[in-house]
Amino acid sequence: MSILFRWMFYGCLSRATGTMLALLAVFLIIEVFDKSRYLGHGMDAALLVEYLLLKTPLMIANFMPIILLIATSIYITEISHHHEIVSMRAAGLGIEKIIAPIACVGLIGAGLMLIIGEWITPTTNSRLDIMERVIIHHQAPPHQGVQWLKDGNRFYQLTPLDDQSFKMMMLETNDQGAWVKRMDASHATFKNQQWHLQDVYISTPDKQAGMLLKHQDNARFASNIGPGTADPPSANHMTFMQLYHYAHNLQQAGLSSSSFVFTLNRKLAAPSSCLIMVLLAMALTMNMGSRIAARSWGLIAAITLGLFFYVLGNASGLLASSEQLPAAYAAWLPLLFFGGITGFLLLRKEGK
Repeated sequence: MSILFRWMFYGCLSRATGTMLALLAVFLIIEVFDKSRYLGHGMDAALLVEYLLLKTPLMIANFMPIILLIATSIYITEISHHHEIVSMRAAGLGIEKIIAPIACVGLIGAGLMLIIGEWITPTTNSRLDIMERVIIHHQAPPHQGVQWLKDGNRFYQLTPLDDQSFKMMMLETNDQGAWVKRMDASHATFKNQQWHLQDVYISTPDKQAGMLLKHQDNARFASNIGPGTADPPSANHMTFMQLYHYAHNLQQAGLSSSSFVFTLNRKLAAPSSCLIMVLLAMALTMNMGSRIAARSWGLIAAITLGLFFYVLGNASGLLASSEQLPAAYAAWLPLLFFGGITGFLLLRKEGK
């Protein structure tokens, strides 16, 4: 690792850390003022501190690309002001030597986003939603009631029991809609794409007796859908593999999976945008001249595009949830748009 690489890497990393801490402090101050009005109305000081601690990882994950964009813009503007960029290019260094340490900072931000999104926010978001629903808005905790599910020619009625299991009635029909089997189980659980039944009564039609009835202590059968299909969990509470399997199960059952497919692709697209943001900042603020106006406009343009990136990300999520855009395409749309702008600006700058 060369001296130049270490100097630029640690310089950019320190600005990114400082920017993150500054934005985090502003965010926490705003949240304290906003949530302090609920003190004495179901929330105390300990719950307020817990709420802020749980919200911090979500804030870092959501704003990491913007943090890197602002931090890199500030750092490149500083070294451009002192003509370090001019000295590097005059020494014969190609643009790839300047980009490499900054890109490494972007990769660190991407890795941090992946870690937070996969192992931290699924747990903290679940607790946050309960706090906002029960403590802040004084609503009843979510309760799962009787569900009706359809899996091909099978129809299920599930009545929840106290031990995370269900009382089940399953009716199976032929292609013409006539029933061919009914199963009533006093206890049913769903695991590994299979229903496990206990104390089962099986009814089948019979031309002579009208209906045949038999009893089994245990039974099992495979199914593409489980109890969560009718009352799905929040996509923000799930890891990458959980999202992948759940979206696949919904698609197999013929149900909409747009929000889960969008969140699944967003888990990959959002960290990738960290690298795009640091490169965009370089393309906008790396100035070979000494004019203050040029540097200032580059910094302003970077901040403006950062805000537009955030707005475009939220808009693409709304378009995916309303199924006006394919969910996977909507998740990658901000990255594709800003990646194209970044590539164009870098090539144009290098061409000059």
